[in-house]
Order: sequence, then structure tokens, then C-alpha cells
Amino acid sequence: MKFATVSLNQVWRDKSKNIDLCKYYVKKAAEKRVDIIIFPEMTLTGFSMNTISLSEEVSNSETLENFSKLSKKYGVNIIFGACLIMDQDKLPKNTLCVAYKNGLVESVYSKIHLFSHAGEGERTLPGDKISVRKIENINFGFSICYDLRFPEIFSLMSSECNVVITIANWPAIRSADWILLLRARALENGCFMIGVNRSGMDGNSLKYNGDSLVVSPDGNEMNCYYFESDMRLYNIDNHEIVDNQKTISTLKDKRYELYSNMYKQKL
Repeated sequence: MKFATVSLNQVWRDKSKNIDLCKYYVKKAAEKRVDIIIFPEMTLTGFSMNTISLSEEVSNSETLENFSKLSKKYGVNIIFGACLIMDQDKLPKNTLCVAYKNGLVESVYSKIHLFSHAGEGERTLPGDKISVRKIENINFGFSICYDLRFPEIFSLMSSECNVVITIANWPAIRSADWILLLRARALENGCFMIGVNRSGMDGNSLKYNGDSLVVSPDGNEMNCYYFESDMRLYNIDNHEIVDNQKTISTLKDKRYELYSNMYKQKL
């Protein structure tokens, strides 16, 4: 499986300019015969708390439509973030979406842990479900930014997936935490972790390092085989991804029933 991470230098709250940037990278990825390309959290806007004006109805989303057209045109699976209002909800959710290479697009995961320090919980609804999807015969789990600090959801996902993708707008000032947590989640769960973070400066004058990385189940960062601007290309053998977890003892040694009972007793 070949995949690309793009540490997009997002133009603050400008969907038009950001979709043009995405088109450029999707076209480049297709030329390199990439299977999956991954963009950062809230791809076309940046992590803005002006969620009401930036959000779109999931049933009538221009962002979803644009990525659907891109994926079908170039034959590449695209993972991206958007601020979407689901069904009868009054507030939007910070959502991870997949545009499959056949043009089908769906919102697959809504951020469970909202960043209260930035007031995200006041303007956005939290998700309440973990999510796993099969893409190119590999089971992927998903998370968004601040989720990375909460190991419970990764522990639950690890029994169902081989790779976990985390899309983020993670500031440079906490870059060391970002790298440490991605390595920890990979090591403790015996899975590949793909972290995709933005680059540049946002409208709140926060700097981002664009430190996207891929961590193997042994906790080590993987080397890309090609890079161009903010895009990095990686190649992992599908058999290696699937077979790896058969040798990881932490998976078979987890005691989910005990954890659940302990939590209930605490309550």
C-alpha cells in the first residue's frame, strides 16, 4: 500500500484556496500511483472556532462534493477533515471523512474528545463512536488531534484495525507531545500510527511544524521514500500490516472485561 501524508499549509478559513492546494497534491499523488492521500484536520478551513459560519450540512456539503470529484477523477482514496452538521443536530461536529476512489464519500468519524481549552465544546458537538473502515483491504481506525491524548479509544480500536490515522492541527509549541503520543499509541497497541499535521501559521498566530509522521508498531518512525514540498510518500507491504499484530502480545493480553468492571466500580 502506497500512501501520502500532506502537511498542508492551510489558508485561514478560505475553502476555495485550500481546495486548490488539495487538488495540486492529489494530482501529484496520482502521478506517483498512491493508494491513499491524507490531509490535516478541518482541511479547508484550519482549526477555527467560527464553526457555525464554516460548517456545512452533511446532506448538502460542497466540501464533500469537491473531494468526491477529486477522488473519482484521479482514482485516489482521500482522507480529509470537515466541520459538518449531521442530520437534526443544531451544532456541527469536527469530522473525518473518506472519499473513496470510486467517488463515494462519507463522514466516518466525529471527534470524541473536544479541546475545551479552545472552547471547542461550546461550538461543536462531540462524537460518541469509534470507527473502523476497510480501504485497499486494510482496516483503518480514525482519530482527530486532541483524541491522541486519550489512550482508551486506541486500545478499543486496536482489536479491529491494523492502522490508525490521526489528522490534526497540533501547534508547534507542543510538537514533542505529538511525536511522543503517536509513538506511544503505536507501541502499546501494536499498530501502525499515521499522524498528519498542518504546517504554517493560522489566524490565531499559532505556528505549526508540519511534523506529519508514520510510526511502526515497534514505536519507531518510518522513513518516506519520496518527498515534495509538504507531501511525503510511504510504502508498507499489506501482508506486513496484517501479519504484524499476530506477534504482538499486548493485543491478546488486554483484559477488556476487567477494565469495564473497574470503570463501573469507580462510578
